[in-house]
Amino acid sequence: MVYWKSWSFNVKFSLIAFFTTAVLSLISMGALGALLYYPVSFLFGSNPNLMDWGGDWVWPSVIMVGMLWSFGFVFGAVAWYYIQKITQSKALLIAAYLLILWLWAALLWCWMIKVNLDQMSQVH
Repeated sequence: MVYWKSWSFNVKFSLIAFFTTAVLSLISMGALGALLYYPVSFLFGSNPNLMDWGGDWVWPSVIMVGMLWSFGFVFGAVAWYYIQKITQSKALLIAAYLLILWLWAALLWCWMIKVNLDQMSQVH
């Protein structure tokens, strides 16, 4: 408990968000992963819409993206720590944190689509 009190609000928030999103992604049966697809979907314009996907790979992939996305909060906390040494601007720190969460979602979905591209093309 001594360590918890010594950590900054950012670290505490990020750890709570990490565990919460990891658990909720599993409990929601992939709803978080599906929701994460929509803010980054414009990057994958040539691929079919998420609702058009089919096959045994879709549901585990959506659950996995949601669970892996929780690590974005850890990455955001690390970035916050280092960026805070350069600037004290809360707006810049929050923007960097949110950008990292968005980029992590984009990278996860890019990887998931690339791994399953063959199965996606078989459906259509």
